[in-house]
Amino acid sequence: MSGGGSNSSSTTTTLPKWIKPYATEYLSGVAGQVFPGGQLAQYPQGLNYQVAPFSDYQNQGLALGAGQTGGAQGLADLSAGTVGMYAGGGMLGPNPYLNQYYNQAANQLTQQYMLGTAPSLMAQYEQAGALNSSGFNQAQGLAQYGLGQSLATLGANTYEPAYQFESGQMLNAAQNAPSAVQGLYAPAQALYGFGGAQQQQQQNVLNAAQQNAAQQANWPYNILSQLGGAIGEMKGGLGTTISSGPAGGSK
Repeated sequence: MSGGGSNSSSTTTTLPKWIKPYATEYLSGVAGQVFPGGQLAQYPQGLNYQVAPFSDYQNQGLALGAGQTGGAQGLADLSAGTVGMYAGGGMLGPNPYLNQYYNQAANQLTQQYMLGTAPSLMAQYEQAGALNSSGFNQAQGLAQYGLGQSLATLGANTYEPAYQFESGQMLNAAQNAPSAVQGLYAPAQALYGFGGAQQQQQQNVLNAAQQNAAQQANWPYNILSQLGGAIGEMKGGLGTTISSGPAGGSK
């Protein structure tokens, strides 16, 4: 019959003697960092996230762009209005600019006839004593016919090419109408983009503040975990294990 021994066993892990001074110094150093002066280390403000503000040039660009939006919108309205006028055939009918050009040229021809051709013709036939003769009436009629032909030629040379040109302009304007409409929105889109840049900068500031708050809240746990990790390393990393078990029995 065998005799029973103790049924308990234990395992003890100890650090080698040569490393104990270094371990103590290491833990002391970590503890000093975590608890300087016996208090939990304060959060270093240098760890805060920073957001660079807009530069002077950026602020000037934003202000300049926003200030020019009104003028740009006015030009866009004018451009779209002009395209719309041509696309609608507004220059094919009575054209005040073209009429002024024709009237000025026609007035010169008329003045030349009234102040030059007609008086010269009357003086010539009056000297010949045939002012009211059939020859005078024929010559006067031919002169008036010549004036009418000149005016007609002037009109044809003025309005027909203009009509052809304006017809092409009408077609071009109709084809360019979509881009003109798009141009109406360009100033608003640019201003929206300026606002988007400002909003993004404001969001950057909010994000940095939130990250800083989270980092500060987690700071105590982070440094305590460093101490815990150091203790764990010293406790089980380099120890010598001694095990003891139940004593052997005899039969």
